[in-house]
Amino acid sequence: MIQHLVKYFSIHGRLVLPGIGSLVAETKPAELEFVEKTLHAPQYNIIFVHDSPNDEKINTFLSYEMKVTAADAAAGFREFMHHLSAKLQAGTVYPIPGLGILSGNGLGYHFRQSETLHTIYTAVTAGKIIRQNAPHSVRVGEDHRTSSEMQELLQAETTASRWWIGAVILGVIGVSAVLYYYLTK
Repeated sequence: MIQHLVKYFSIHGRLVLPGIGSLVAETKPAELEFVEKTLHAPQYNIIFVHDSPNDEKINTFLSYEMKVTAADAAAGFREFMHHLSAKLQAGTVYPIPGLGILSGNGLGYHFRQSETLHTIYTAVTAGKIIRQNAPHSVRVGEDHRTSSEMQELLQAETTASRWWIGAVILGVIGVSAVLYYYLTK
């Protein structure tokens, strides 16, 4: 039964244990530390809430997973919860695989999250990768072109923009001709 409940929790992010409380998944999003160039994975915390509103979807889920009728699944879940509640009242701890440890005494119930959730995903280096001569699509105005087409086009424009060299040479020749004419007369 517990493996089905863990699967339900992983899918829905919430597990209601009637008479005990609810386990709720809380996600802290991934963080990027720009200065250190590090990407920290999202962190998942499981919060134990003492109030437990009924969850009717769990019986449908259990009947599908265990391939029994909804009534049989509901009866099996009630029996499991009664057995779990009795164990916790007796002071024993109940490990929930992959999530943590549920414990209880005469005063109430407590949940301690497993540390494996925080150690599964570690921080990674977030460096910029520059690949020279890697073809990719570029949008230019309304057109889509490849990076190699754009490099050829840009190189052709730089070679065609040397018209001013001829103009400067002709200007220098013209100015020197005018100066020669006035200086010799």
